[in-house]
Order: sequence, then C-alpha cells, then structure tokens
Amino acid sequence: MGTYDDKSRDYDRRAGQALVAFYKLVEAGGGHAGEAVAPAYRDLLDAAESTFRAGVEAGDLEKVKASWNDLVDVAAHIAHANARVGMVLLATAVNHLEEAPEEVIAKVMVEVEKNSS
Repeated sequence: MGTYDDKSRDYDRRAGQALVAFYKLVEAGGGHAGEAVAPAYRDLLDAAESTFRAGVEAGDLEKVKASWNDLVDVAAHIAHANARVGMVLLATAVNHLEEAPEEVIAKVMVEVEKNSS
C-alpha cells in the first residue's frame, strides 16, 4: 500500500468524516452528496484553487502548473483515502458477517442503487 504517513492519515481521517456526514445526510432523508462530503476537503481544495487562480491572473505559468499538480494530488489522495477506509469497512463487514467480500459488496451495491434513485 505504500508509505503510511501523516498526510495519508489526515486524508483517511477526512474520508471518515465525509462518510459519516454522507451517512447522516441519507439517514435524515437525503440531499446532495456534495453538501455532506465537501466540508471534509474544502480547505484543501480552496487553497489549491486559490493558488491556481492567482497564477492564472498573474500569468505565472509555473504557479499554475504547481497548483494544478496540487489539485491533482488532492484528488488522488481523496480517492486513495476513500479506498483505504472502504477496504477496512469491507474487511470489518466480512469478518463480522462471515461472508465473502463479493457477497458483501453485492449487498452493498443493492443498497447503493436503492438509495441513489
């Protein structure tokens, strides 16, 4: 899985916050997922976007490239953190339910489809 450092730990914490917020949103009757998930990452995304905008407005190509790389890095870390947290949730469910991971995921996907329509 690579090196687990403070940055990864921070993103995993944020992924957990986003999942709990999204769960609470659905439990309360629904809404837009972004409303629940965005706050966990908002400061990181705002900082990268602000630097990108400043670079564009100043015509500073190096700043634009660096901030674009920051945005890509944030997106990659979000994806990795959600995958790590999801994998641990899956492992917990597999161990608790004593079912194969494929069976657990099949049940989860049924619930996803029910809650997405």
